[in-house]
Amino acid sequence: MVESAKRITAAFLLAGALAGCTNQQAVQTQQRVTRETTQSFNAVNGVLKKVDAKDAALKVQVTAAMAEQAGANVFRIGTDVRAGVVTLSGTVPNDQVEQTVIRAAAGVSGVKRVDNHLTISS
Repeated sequence: MVESAKRITAAFLLAGALAGCTNQQAVQTQQRVTRETTQSFNAVNGVLKKVDAKDAALKVQVTAAMAEQAGANVFRIGTDVRAGVVTLSGTVPNDQVEQTVIRAAAGVSGVKRVDNHLTISS
C-alpha cells in the first residue's frame, strides 16, 4: 500500500513539474521528484515505526481516567507516553485538580511513572 501511494504521489508531482520542460529537464525533474518522494516516505515510515501501540493505548486510558476527574479539562492537558512513562503538560485550575489528575494517571495499569509538567493557571 505504501509503495502504491508513493507511486501515485510521484506521478502527480512529476506531471505538474514536467509541464513545458525539455527532455533533459524532464529527466532531471523526474529524478529529483523520485528522490524527494522516496526521502519523504522513508521519513514517514521512520516515524510510524517509532509509534508503540502499547503506549498509544496507554495514552487513551490515561486521558480517559483524567477526564473522569472533577475539574479536569483534558483539552488543556497534554499527555505523552513513552515506554510506560506518562508526561503531563498544560494547565490546571488549582493544586487539587493537579494532584487529582496525577493520581488518576498513575492509577492506570501499565503506567510506570508520571512526570508532572503541569502549571496552575491564574
